[in-house]
Amino acid sequence: MRFIDKLTDCRPKPGELAIFWLGQAGFLLKNSSGEILAVDPYLSDAVERICGLKRLMMAVMEPEELNPDYFLISHHDEDHLDMDIIPEILKRNPGTKLLGPSAVYQRCIEEGINQGQLMEFNEGDKTVLGGFELEAVFADHGDHAPDAVGMMVKTEGHLLYFSGDTSYQCERMKYAAEKKADILIVPINGEYGNMNSCEAVDLVNLIKPKLTIPSHFWTFIRHGSEPYLFDREMRLEAPDSPFYFMCQGEMLLWNGEIAQSR
Repeated sequence: MRFIDKLTDCRPKPGELAIFWLGQAGFLLKNSSGEILAVDPYLSDAVERICGLKRLMMAVMEPEELNPDYFLISHHDEDHLDMDIIPEILKRNPGTKLLGPSAVYQRCIEEGINQGQLMEFNEGDKTVLGGFELEAVFADHGDHAPDAVGMMVKTEGHLLYFSGDTSYQCERMKYAAEKKADILIVPINGEYGNMNSCEAVDLVNLIKPKLTIPSHFWTFIRHGSEPYLFDREMRLEAPDSPFYFMCQGEMLLWNGEIAQSR
């Protein structure tokens, strides 16, 4: 089945949430109202064009197939704010909104994107868009992205914590931990200021989610990551914490537990 057919045909019931992994840090969330939230989708070859890093895992969908209700962008790096695809998507979907921290907002303005489709989303900001409750929380992605954020997303009664690209900082992540997220989505690549597998497990033990989904691996050769190391450390250091490695293009149907995967 083509990914776009899987996305279109999926119809979560009330209380259910569909989670799709696009690869890298990109996810789509679809709720029972059929609303789609795109988080950090990277579907182009912008990183190779700009930085010389070739994509190793092919995109699961064409940019022309992505028409979300909302974009949620954690920071301005090309594999999170994919400006090779976003301007055109927003142009053909005038009702779509994009949220991101100040650097993301300014970059979009510079590209001529309709200001009415943009919202600044900095640490501490909260908003409700359709069936999604959103909050920007602490992240530390270093000096080149000082306004990078983590993202709390609540829909269908389930709370997801996207840590975003960040180092592990126990004290400054306690606010997010107190939210008691059901699902934690965390990078494990250990490069460019991000948590490695062992640090990601430390965050799991701080958050204690019902499910952890690792991300940010296998897209570029220089991004490192050892998925098996995360698997091993989770079994050793967080044996009571469920985790799940998604395939690119896979869907999880969540209703408080994994109801379906395909």
